[in-house]
Amino acid sequence: MFRYLALLWNAESANIGATAEILQRRVQALSPSWIMVFRAAGIAVLVTDRSHHLSAQALCGGSGIVLGEIFPRLNPLDEGAVVGGAEFGAQDTQAVIESQGRILASRYWGNYVAFILDAHRGARYVFKDPCGSLPCHFTEHGGVQLAFSCLGDCRELGLRFKVNWAFVRARIANGSREVREQPLLGVSTVYRGDCVRFNREGAAESRTPYWQPDLAGATDFADVQVARRAVRTTVLSCAHSMAAGHSSVLAQVSGGLDSSIVLGCLSAMPNRPKITCYTLFVPNSVCDERRWARHAVGRFGYRQIEAPLAPEKLIYEDLPPLAASMEPASYFTRWQKGPVERELATRFGASTIFTGEGGDAAFCSTSYTFAVDHCLRRHGLSCRTLRMAAKVAMRRDRTVWNVLGKALARQVAGDSAADGKRSLEAFRRLVSSDVRESASMNLETLLRMGSLAFAPSFYDASTSHHDAAPTVASPLCAQPVVELCGRIPVDVHFDGGRIRGLARRAFAEEVPEPILRRQWKDRPLLQLGEVIALNLPFIREQLLGGRLVKERILNRAAVEQALRLGPSSSSAIGSEILSHLDIELWIRDSA
Repeated sequence: MFRYLALLWNAESANIGATAEILQRRVQALSPSWIMVFRAAGIAVLVTDRSHHLSAQALCGGSGIVLGEIFPRLNPLDEGAVVGGAEFGAQDTQAVIESQGRILASRYWGNYVAFILDAHRGARYVFKDPCGSLPCHFTEHGGVQLAFSCLGDCRELGLRFKVNWAFVRARIANGSREVREQPLLGVSTVYRGDCVRFNREGAAESRTPYWQPDLAGATDFADVQVARRAVRTTVLSCAHSMAAGHSSVLAQVSGGLDSSIVLGCLSAMPNRPKITCYTLFVPNSVCDERRWARHAVGRFGYRQIEAPLAPEKLIYEDLPPLAASMEPASYFTRWQKGPVERELATRFGASTIFTGEGGDAAFCSTSYTFAVDHCLRRHGLSCRTLRMAAKVAMRRDRTVWNVLGKALARQVAGDSAADGKRSLEAFRRLVSSDVRESASMNLETLLRMGSLAFAPSFYDASTSHHDAAPTVASPLCAQPVVELCGRIPVDVHFDGGRIRGLARRAFAEEVPEPILRRQWKDRPLLQLGEVIALNLPFIREQLLGGRLVKERILNRAAVEQALRLGPSSSSAIGSEILSHLDIELWIRDSA
């Protein structure tokens, strides 16, 4: 798996320079696969497991380097095209330096981390792209700043860090979403869209957000036909650009609209890679996505693998720990999917997995109730707004006046943090009251950010970071798609009173009619409960005897009640129980 380590230090200090040299040699002694890709006064960058799509792109004149995958931007109304990786000539590099990296957020997109040298200001900048999953963390060691993507590499260097309990509380209070508390003491994170400035001495002196999502909607995309064309060309361009560097890929096809759109976009490539589709399913489940996935795959005649999951074999006590990670990872998800996807990637020579992740948020599947708010802002309390309220009311089984009244209240008082807190209650039924009250977030932002509201998940924690594993490509999470969909008013996304109506219209040529008509999702609802029942003694031991209860982050009485007779008698949903178990095991393995 692609990884990097970067050293930043005071080039004028002989002692610290010697420490940096020793640390560099220690890194290269770990494995001959570590390669120096950039070196200048006070900075050295090493990478390992480079590939044709994740590598290093140097800035001109030794001014820095971009790690990962980066593309130049296109106009959203231009016809979709394959965009090659960005190249930085003298003029482009000068623009990057003069803007202190800001221009990367506006003129480029991808999955990358940039290290920029500004000799004139005596500064080094580290910028993490706004929507990608390649992580960036840094810690100080012997006067040297060590920036890294994978915690496992730090552990191999002998570095250990303690859990930050402020992070644990904030993480649980916010329903496992990303929080601006550091998970491990002594380690800092460069968050999506942020730039950290390091001074000449090598110390981190400032952090500046270069990117914030604009979800207000724009009048230039209020016309359905303009918005339809923009969505279509942007998603096509991003999907094609992300796939162009691969000879063989896997496509995760669930039978839903979003994964079908991504598969259709890949199929529209003039020189597409070899595509193997796979669908994960739970045998004998009342909810089976395979019949829908067959519609999507059969349209193009690809090979389809239907891979059964075995939740009944997920015995936590017998599972080895997940690989070291900065934040808690899901044992359930990783051990269910990781081995299956690695085996398929090996069998078919695939280097990445394309998914429809991000579509629910981008196309406003979960936030369509705000269609009335957006209509009110542009048209006031008009007949058009009343018609939109009627469409939302019909979909939600509410009265028009209920829907319209809530929208008017939000326009007057704003979307309060209380709405965001209420949306999290189903995921925090075991959490102590003081921790619950500490959460604060805007509901519309929460729903429209979707998976981008969670910390990046780049590495497959069910295997060692030294092992080969396919990367994940999610075109609907790409920065141009996220930005464009944020500029389109929610009522335009809710075209025709259909959830994701605009997306259905935009990709009518790529998606089979049965999936376009489908307005619901099948989910194997019982498998979480089955896993909990199989592991009940272990879960009781870990949660009731664990740190979360001892630190009074979880309510002991609520946990006892939830686990007394198993999940069927619990007021807490299975996902919350397993989420708390993931955090408990992460704390244990981080000690």
